[in-house]
Amino acid sequence: MITGVGTDVVDINRFRNLNQRKDFLEQVFTHGEIQNASERPAQDTCFATLFAIKEALLKALDCGLEKGSLWREIHITPDWKPRLSGLLGRLAQEKAVSSIHVAHAHSDNSAVAFVLLETTNEKEIL
Repeated sequence: MITGVGTDVVDINRFRNLNQRKDFLEQVFTHGEIQNASERPAQDTCFATLFAIKEALLKALDCGLEKGSLWREIHITPDWKPRLSGLLGRLAQEKAVSSIHVAHAHSDNSAVAFVLLETTNEKEIL
């Protein structure tokens, strides 16, 4: 059963020249995400997509921006699969999340992500 959904759209221009904003990079992205995005030809698009996925996932977990300081508890693997740790990992366990599905796309100017959380435990969501 579906236990949460979230979506986010970001302007890719906000993610141009992030190498000059190391403090922001380290606040929002894990070291693995930074390394992976930096190795791609369109780093700004990659960072924007990672950010959109994280935002959509926070919304799907129903914690939105209030838990925005926990950005690094979401790690997006190079194959675009989210892995949760810390407080967000525990929250997902409490919500009996069994699968996290992600869809993402981008144009020249925008990146969009859609996240669907699934549970196999109906009692947890009734």
